[in-house]
Amino acid sequence: TWAPGTSYRAGDRVTYGGVAYRCRQAHQSMTGWEPPNVPALWERG
Repeated sequence: TWAPGTSYRAGDRVTYGGVAYRCRQAHQSMTGWEPPNVPALWERG
């Protein structure tokens, strides 16, 4: 499950709002960067 303050690597998979996403680039998550809000960081699937 996606969570703020977590380090994600490219290729990591998370679930947010019941939908699966794949990380596109390494980053440390912040509130507001939820997967559907930041397509540069996450793609659905």
